[in-house]
Amino acid sequence: MPSSSPDFLKEQLQTMAPHRALLRSIESRFMAEVPLAHPVLDVGCGDGHFAAMTFTEPIDVGLDPWERDLLECATLRPQVYQELVLASATEMPFADESFQTVISNSVLEHIPDVEMTVSEISRVLKPGGEFAMTTPSEYYPQFLLGATLPKKVGLDKLGQLYGNFFNKISSHAHVDTPQVWTRRFARHDLEVVHHTYYFSEAAHRAFDMAHYIGVPNLVTKRIAGEWVLHPLQTKPLETWYRRYYDEELPEKGAYQFFRVRKRAANAESAHD
Repeated sequence: MPSSSPDFLKEQLQTMAPHRALLRSIESRFMAEVPLAHPVLDVGCGDGHFAAMTFTEPIDVGLDPWERDLLECATLRPQVYQELVLASATEMPFADESFQTVISNSVLEHIPDVEMTVSEISRVLKPGGEFAMTTPSEYYPQFLLGATLPKKVGLDKLGQLYGNFFNKISSHAHVDTPQVWTRRFARHDLEVVHHTYYFSEAAHRAFDMAHYIGVPNLVTKRIAGEWVLHPLQTKPLETWYRRYYDEELPEKGAYQFFRVRKRAANAESAHD
């Protein structure tokens, strides 16, 4: 991971639920390294928190289907996006070839019609433009703490049930292999130029455990509207998480990062 990046872990822990803080801090490191050739579209921008924590320059357009999230973004983080658009990723209200860069952080796994979403991303990308995304991998359910512990005592089926349950409550429509994503991209003139797994099995177990030890943070969020009431509250978690934030990229990971490029017009004709 790039050593020159800001310390996203410390920043995320101050403003985010404990389990999400670990994951989002690592994703920020990946996405911050993406060259943002403008105009830039963020698919599934949500409330703008991730972009505000990750990017040092405004994003041209943020798109999301949830009006409440866009309102929060416009109210609390008006500097993050030049324009906010309420729309579905399966039917984007943009002309063909409108954007040079499209980004999406942990979004496409929640969209049932992901084929149409990828088709729309390709449509609005200029030839030669890039799409960067993070998404869970096929290892997401089996690397969870609640899935690995039963397997250690021979209760494989119980571990599998836990993984399936967690996928369901996380609203994952799919957790696909890189091969499936590569074929899906190829059907829409998108070519993978970089792929890597991240979030080792140990990191994912910590992520799972943090859902439970983060209950006090949930209480303060409900009562006071803040995940963290004092910076010292995050110190034990920061010490624990640091090893996973700084870990080497694993051979297999619960999440994966892609950069793909839209085939240029001359490349299309070369294949005709």
